[in-house]
Parts: sequence; C-alpha cells; structure tokens
Amino acid sequence: MTPAVKKKLLLINPCDAYLFINLLERWVAGNPVPYALITLAALTPKEYDTKIINQKLFWLPKDFTPGALVGITCLTSAACEAYQLADKFRKAGSRVVLGGTHVSALPEEALEHADSVVIGEAESIWGQVLDDFEHNRLQKIYKSEALKDFFTPVYDYFLRMDPRALGRLGIHIDRGCKYHCDFCARISDWLRPIKMEQVLGLIKRIHTAKHIFFILKPDIMFRCDNIYSNPTYAKALFKELVPLKTRWHANCSINIGFDEEALQLAQASGCKSLLVGFESQYPKDFRKTSLEQLRTTEDYKIAIKRIKAHKIRVVGSFIIGLDQYTHLDYFRLLWFLIRSGLFHILLTILTPFPGSQLFDRLKKESRILTFNWRRYNLYFCVIKPKNLSVFCLYAWYWFIRLLICLFLPFVYITAFKFFILLTIWEFFLQSALYSIFQRVWDFGHDFSLYFISKD
Repeated sequence: MTPAVKKKLLLINPCDAYLFINLLERWVAGNPVPYALITLAALTPKEYDTKIINQKLFWLPKDFTPGALVGITCLTSAACEAYQLADKFRKAGSRVVLGGTHVSALPEEALEHADSVVIGEAESIWGQVLDDFEHNRLQKIYKSEALKDFFTPVYDYFLRMDPRALGRLGIHIDRGCKYHCDFCARISDWLRPIKMEQVLGLIKRIHTAKHIFFILKPDIMFRCDNIYSNPTYAKALFKELVPLKTRWHANCSINIGFDEEALQLAQASGCKSLLVGFESQYPKDFRKTSLEQLRTTEDYKIAIKRIKAHKIRVVGSFIIGLDQYTHLDYFRLLWFLIRSGLFHILLTILTPFPGSQLFDRLKKESRILTFNWRRYNLYFCVIKPKNLSVFCLYAWYWFIRLLICLFLPFVYITAFKFFILLTIWEFFLQSALYSIFQRVWDFGHDFSLYFISKD
C-alpha cells in the first residue's frame, strides 16, 4: 500500500537585511530559533512534513517549491525580507501566512504579500489555519486570543527536543510585561508565567546534554522580558533552582537590587548575570524605574552595587535619542556609565516600532523620517530628535559607545580570553600541526628515497 504523501509546511524566520548586523547578532545572541516557530511546529499534526528555516542567508530558485503552506514570522527590521520571500513562494504556487509583531501592527500592509495574516498569538488559531488550508479556504485575516496556559499544549514537544538545541534556544518562563513602556511593541501585555514544574523539567532536560568532562554544564538563558516581574514567582523559582546546581542569565528590572532575599536566592540558584533595562539615567523617565527607592542616578549605583555584592554581573541597556535629552544630558550619561560599575553596556537608538505608543505619537507629530523597515534595527536614527540634529545624535551614540569601552570589564575579559586562545594556538596547536606536517613530509621523503635507492 502506497503511503500517503505528507503535506509540506515551511516555517521561516527571515534574516536581517544588513549582513554585518545579522552576523553580529548571531555572534552575540547565538541565533536562537524563535519560540513562535517551534510552538507552531509543536501544534502541527504529524501528517505534515514540517521544516523550520531560521535566518537563511542565501536562497536558491529551487527553494521556492509549489503546493506548500509557508508560515513567516518577522520583526520590523526583517519585514521587507519577509515580504520578498512571501512574494516568491506565492509566485511558485505555495500559500503564505504572515505573522509576528510587525504583521499584527500593520496587517493591511502584510496582506499585499500574503494569502493570510495572523494578528496576535497564533496558538489559539493555528488549528483553524491548517484546516482552512487543507480545504482551500484560507481567510484573509485571523484574529487570535491570548491563552492563559499557552505552554502546556506544547510542553511535551519541547521536552523531546535535543537538549543541546534546547539549551541554545533558552527558556521562556512567561509572556507579557507589566510596565507598558511607550517604545515597546508587543502582541500582548498580559503577564502570564508558565508552570514551575515545566520550567524545571526543561532545565533538567538541558542538563542531560553530553559534554566533555572538563566543561561545565551549559548555562541557562531565561528569555523573558523580566524575570522579576512577579517577585513571588521569581523567588519560588530561585529556590527550586538551588539543588539543580545550574548557571543562568536573564533580563531583570533594577528593583531586584533592593530585595535582599531575592538577591540571596538568585546567587544561591546560580545567577551569573542580569540584563537591566535602565533605558535612561533618570529613574523618573520610565514607570519601571519610578520606584520609591530610585530618585537619582546615585540610587542606580546603590542598586548595582548590591547586585554585584552577590557575585552577579550587571549588564545595562540604555537608549540614545529620548526627547528630554540635550547635549548636557549626554555628558551626564557618559559620566554615569563610567562610574556605574556595570559589567557591560548595550546602547541602542530610539526606534518607533509599529504597534508601539511611540510610533503612533511620532507619526502624528510628523517626526518619523523614513518607513524603510530595514533601518528599524536599533542602530539607525529613523526619527527627528527633539533637542538636537540627527548628526549630533549619531555623534553622541558612537562617542559614548567607543569611549565607554575603556571602562568596561567585559572588554578586558574578552580581550584576555582572545589572548589565551591565541597563546594556545601559537604554542600548542600550531606546533602540533607543524610536527604532524614535518612527520608526513619526512615519511614521504624517506619513501621516495627508498624507491630511488632500489632503482
């Protein structure tokens, strides 16, 4: 009996338009597959031949096959590439469904390049999309509803993944955020954690990965917006992590610096670094830093010092281009960064992503300079700054970015590691390779002399 031909499903995360930036982000972030694509693969029946394509750099004409269902998710900076891929797949005879934060914000734009678009989180609607595809009745727009327990239906699928791949992917312990910053574009603000036992199950699965005896267990990356969004949940998680003897990293809000219990538990559970989104040197600029304990930049330094006292590195994220900033404020920012004691600093340019309150406000004020989505990657200025020119904003961005490297421990540690690797190559690997080459050469020379002498 001839087996039934499986239906083909391609789930694609397109790469950034700028090759250098794409390679840089792969080096920094490890190029993890978006959770959205793995979630859709987990929800897809076995009757489908499902393939995930993550940030493929070069596409050949033979890659665009007919008769398939193609799901593409993208951030704003990759929207143009997503649209180009969608057009080519549709031209080849496949059906294309677009989704993600950018598509949810601008569905009408996306519909010019797709058969259907999904607005919101796709879990609640994906089964209907597949059924409509099979019966050739795809709708133009699918509006989904956010699920409270979004992870249980796919938990077993994640648990069956290769532990090394799961380790590179990281663990999402929640969705949503309680702070609602105006520059942030997200599909849902509803904060929902996944079950504690599921988090621990995934960590134990990652620890089963085979590793060389002298290499430590892989570090765990919690890929959530703020691991301290729910202090009660966070402390309970830290307590459960203690016996697992793991090393982990996460995003976090600065208010953890004033919770001694949480810091002690974080240290005991294996926390090695926290990425804190300060965004501004002035605590009152954003709700997430507008705390009773935070009134000035000096309070920032107190919180950083308390976190570091528990042997946890603090990486700070800051935004260049905020409306209230003048030249004097950038001088103050630079001086604060030099004295802050931060392990590393992430500096980005204010970008109004579609779907954010900032985008709507700046568009209304006619301050958006370009709608070329390729430039919406946090490295380009796409708005008209309020108190200085675009040139001055770039000047401050690069001046702070380059000068602060002289004061960051991360830079010196990275340089030291590079020196060690270079030394190993110079004195061990290079000499070993030379020795092997010499032996092969001598053997060949002796072998040829044997035949010459025989003649």
